[in-house]
Parts: sequence; structure tokens; C-alpha cells
Amino acid sequence: MVWAAYLGLPLSLAGVGAVLGLDKQKMEEGKNLIRYFCIPCAPTKTNGGRTRNLPIHDEDKWDMFKSYNKRDVETEMAIQAKLSRFSVPDFIWDEYHLDQEINDRGIGIDEEFVNNAIEIDKEVKDALMTKMQKLTGLENPNSVLQMREWLSEQGLDTDSLGKKDVAELIKTAPEGLIDVLKLRQQVSRSSVKKYQAMSNVVS
Repeated sequence: MVWAAYLGLPLSLAGVGAVLGLDKQKMEEGKNLIRYFCIPCAPTKTNGGRTRNLPIHDEDKWDMFKSYNKRDVETEMAIQAKLSRFSVPDFIWDEYHLDQEINDRGIGIDEEFVNNAIEIDKEVKDALMTKMQKLTGLENPNSVLQMREWLSEQGLDTDSLGKKDVAELIKTAPEGLIDVLKLRQQVSRSSVKKYQAMSNVVS
């Protein structure tokens, strides 16, 4: 990827393979196979309550997964052969190695600050939800389906309650609905999810 980026090529294996017109392209089935074998699965009655898919659970998929991995290596080798005349300067590789060291090391965080931010966000959202429940009478005003139905009953139809859509609706909504839409905006803010993500990976 570093080599491709330096030469102004796409940053994906499939993209580089396509641009260079390689005989052996990356297999498109890869994403589903990675999801099946490399990510924990939800235990269900159908899968016997397992949390991992192993080769014995689908031997055909496993054979295809091995072929997918083999093809990736072949594609990478073909890219290397094509780009061999256009070397990357040492200082670029030094920057890449430094970048990897920084990623491996991680950064320190103020855990007390992070935990307090998460707690404050919860308190604020609970208060906003209570206010929305009083204004709408809905059991769960955060539900897109319930909120869309309620807005429709108030004479405001919308196909989506995404951030941009709500911002547009506020410009033209009747005065009585503007407060509800603004509360919806506040409840939907996702910036605090970053703090939760930090908390989840502390080691």
C-alpha cells in the first residue's frame, strides 16, 4: 500500500490489480469469507450455539478461503514485479516504520476524564429522552420508526431521520415540531462513542 501510494496508485489490492491489468486479480468473495471465519459469530440454535466458524463447519467455504489467501499473495507478488523498477526512497519507508511503531505503542488517555464523559453523556441523553417522551408521548422517541410515524401524524412526512435530513426538516417544520427535531439531533450525536471506544481498548 505504501508503494502504491508513493506512485499515486489506488490504496487497495483490488484497485492496484485492476489499474495494472494483472492476470490474477483479487477474489471478490474475500469479504464474506473473512467475516465468516475471522469474526466471532452470534450463537444461535441453527449454528449450535457456537461463537466461531471453523473449517469443519463449512469445508467448501474453507477451501475457497484458502484459495482467496493464496490469490492475495500471488496478486501482491505480481504487483511487486510490476513496480520493481520504481523503488520507494528509504525516507518514505522510515516514515512508514515510525507510523507503525506509533500505532503499536498507542497513546495514553485520562481514564477518569473518559469515564466521566461517558457518564455525563448518559445523564444528558436520559434527560433529553424524558423530555422527548413528554412532548411526543412515544415510548421510545429514539426509534426511527416510532418518530417517523409520530411526525407523519403531525403532518410532517419524511423518509429518513439522518443528521442532514433532520437539519433540513428543521428549516421548514411547523413551530411545534422544531423542538422535537432539535432534541432528536442532540440525542443522535455520536461524538461520545469515541470515548466508549477508548475505554473498550485500554490495556
